[in-house]
Formats: sequence, C-alpha cells, structure tokens
Amino acid sequence: MTRLPFHLGVNYPWANYGQDFGLSPAGHCGISRPETSSAISKEFANIRDCGASVVRWFLFADGRGGFHSEKDIPQKPDDFLFRDVAAALQLARRFDLKICFSLIDYLWLQDPAEKPNLHPHQKVMQFAAGREAFLHRVLIPMFREFCEHPSLFAWEIANEPEWAIREFHHKPTAKMHFADFRAFAGEVAQAVRGFAGVPVTLGSARLEWLRAWSELGLDFYQAHYYPAQETKHNSGLGKQLAVLRTLDKPLWLGELPARDATAPNYSLERSLTDCREAGLLGAAVWRWTPPEATGSDAHLGPIDAKILQAWNSASRSESATV
Repeated sequence: MTRLPFHLGVNYPWANYGQDFGLSPAGHCGISRPETSSAISKEFANIRDCGASVVRWFLFADGRGGFHSEKDIPQKPDDFLFRDVAAALQLARRFDLKICFSLIDYLWLQDPAEKPNLHPHQKVMQFAAGREAFLHRVLIPMFREFCEHPSLFAWEIANEPEWAIREFHHKPTAKMHFADFRAFAGEVAQAVRGFAGVPVTLGSARLEWLRAWSELGLDFYQAHYYPAQETKHNSGLGKQLAVLRTLDKPLWLGELPARDATAPNYSLERSLTDCREAGLLGAAVWRWTPPEATGSDAHLGPIDAKILQAWNSASRSESATV
C-alpha cells in the first residue's frame, strides 16, 4: 500500500483572536496591515525553516468580525475580509506554505445567554436563518473569491464543534442540537465542493467522535489529541490510531500539543512518529504563537522550533532509507 505524503503542520491559531480577518469592534487589526504582515512574514519564514508545510489558522473565530449584519442576520463580507485573507495566502505562497482556515470556533456556536455580550454577531449561529445567511452571503462569496487558490490546504468547517453540542458536552453553554449543526455543516461542505475547488474538513475535538461526521462528505477527517482528555483510554495515541485504520477517508491530526505539563510521559516526537507510522495525512502541532498567560492552554506552551526541525529531519532521513 502506498503511504500518503505526511503534511507536517503548525497551529498559528491567531495573531489577535477574532481580529485577524476583517473589521472587528476593536477596529481593523487584520493581516493586510503592513506592520501585521511584516511580523507574520518573519513567523512564516521560521515555520518553513522548521520543516512544516501547513499552517492552521482560525478565520472568523467567535464571529466578532469580517462581515456586516442586521438584527443578527449576516448581510455581506466587510471591506477588509477578502483583503486580509488574500494577504495571508500571499504570505503562505511566498514561503511555500499552505493554510487550513478554520472557519468557525466552537465559542461562536455556544449559547450566548451564558456569556457576557461580547460583540454584535454573537447570536448569528444560534438560529437557522442566521446560519443560512452566513453561508450564502459571506462564506460562498469567499469560497468563490479564492477558488482553487494554490496556497489553500483546506477549508475547515469548524473547530471542535462538539463543545457546543448537547449530545457531546453536557454543560449549560452546549445547547445546540447535533442534528441542527450537522445539517449546517453538511451545507457548508457542499458549498466548498461546489464553489471552492479545495478540500473540506472539520476539526473534531476527539478521535472517538470522528465517525459522527462521516456523512458530511468531507475530503479528509480531522481530530485533535490531548493526553489529558484521554484519561479513560488505557492505550496511547498509537493504539488509538490503529483502531481508526478502517476509516474511509484519510485522517489529519489537526491539534497535537507541543508539550503537556499535566502529562509527564507525553512526547511530541513519539506522537508525531505514531501519526506517520499509522499512515496519517499529517499532524499539526499546537501552537506556534505563545499562549495567553490566562488561557486554557497556558500549560501546553508554544512549539520549540528546534524539536520540530530535528524530528522532521530525522523523519525525512528515515523515509529516504525505506
């Protein structure tokens, strides 16, 4: 059996959460600004030099920017959205990278009644009319604008939507019904196939939830792996991946921690090797940018570029001798 090329990636989740693409309540802080583009250019050069080929980046995040809306109904992209996406793709092309844009973060899908009023688009994802308008008036125009762009790795429908869906996550903020989100996700997947000319995927929060998305017509599956969330499994990553060998589509591990202070036996190098030996499409390490001091991922820390570069060099050498 021919092994798939292994696409090593990094998560560059955001420069400024929810403000990298388009106009936000804080103003325009997007990628097309010269000072922002210059800073990210240096980061992309370092990402390339450590051997990664894919950058995973949150686009709309919690929905605070990138489009205009009236009474919670999206109307059209704002004047900066396409400009910022184009700037990001231009940087990726310059450094021979590809971008996996994660369109929607689970925070935007969660029930806003349990949260403070953060921005005017907060309720868009909570009802079908808002979701439909966002798809047809914002997403599809964007898919058309960047159709078949050579620096697009994939459009990712959502990041870890399970944390907002009641059937997966039994918390007050998780009130969306699985059937409602699956219907919307299916429409987004169909739109990507019809208008984007690049692969479509979805970032599932856990390996064991992957098969819930098997009917969406994704081009490849994606799951995230964090040792602390897998305590009920007595097996390591390698054994969990072995169980998934029967998947009907390739699997890309979209988030794999650089380190985990709560799991002293965790090894990034061993986990990447497990992914490669399991025949995965690739894996993306979380995260390139340093985590916020008060963030939930502060204990994971940023990527050590030297470790990633050393693993990639060793992996290439090993592949060359096989």
